[in-house]
Amino acid sequence: MPEALAGERKLSFLSHDEHLKLNQITGHAYLNLFAFVEEYIIATAVQHAQAEMHGDHAAIRALCRFADEEIKHQQLFYRYLDAFKAGFGHECAVLQDAAAVADVILSKSPIAVMLVTLHLEIMTQAHYTESVRDNETLDPLFARLLKHHWLEESQHAKIDALELDKLVSSAGPEQIKKAFSDYLDLIGAFDGLLDSQSKMDVPSLETATGRKFTEAEAKEIVSAQHAAYRNTFLVLGMENRLFVDIVKKISPSDAAVIASRSAGLSGASNPS
Repeated sequence: MPEALAGERKLSFLSHDEHLKLNQITGHAYLNLFAFVEEYIIATAVQHAQAEMHGDHAAIRALCRFADEEIKHQQLFYRYLDAFKAGFGHECAVLQDAAAVADVILSKSPIAVMLVTLHLEIMTQAHYTESVRDNETLDPLFARLLKHHWLEESQHAKIDALELDKLVSSAGPEQIKKAFSDYLDLIGAFDGLLDSQSKMDVPSLETATGRKFTEAEAKEIVSAQHAAYRNTFLVLGMENRLFVDIVKKISPSDAAVIASRSAGLSGASNPS
């Protein structure tokens, strides 16, 4: 896992090998989180394809291909997770109940759902181009998996932007306001999931290293993990230039609110 995404931890009580184990546990959770969110993205793509059923045939084909590729990505992630488990030698706890979380996301306004989807798709591209593509220290299989994911997600982000534009063009001011409120609610909920994953990483590391951490050490690990996950999945998406530009065109005032929330998350991830 690239340090830019895993977080440059300074945990003095961990050895070099133990830091490496934690990095590998983080990479495992990273891929599971992508498989996790694919659950709702697949459903979203299918819903948008159904909405075009008697309309733009080119859009139907693009959205159906989008859904098919997301299903493929999810299966690839799960296969890699199985391979990781066999090679790592220990079970690592990860978030479950993807379908239940998908239901919560899909209960929000369609514009909010598409904003989150665009956030994730653009963020994925930045992860690969800025931290993976030229990094020769990574596991080759891990790097290849992320490369193939990036290649298709770059097309998906374009579709997301088009679908978002369709939704926004027919929405009134109150719907736009509700959408951004829902988006920030989902960001908050996602942050809670990342905190849960951070807490799961401690027993996984204890099993992998054969150590029992003190309460203070465990809290420090959780804090470092949460900061890394928060930066990787939330801040890097909210502050991505392309995402910011799109949001500003929809609502400059809501773009400012998102920037403020992102700064707060970034500050919480990097306390002075």
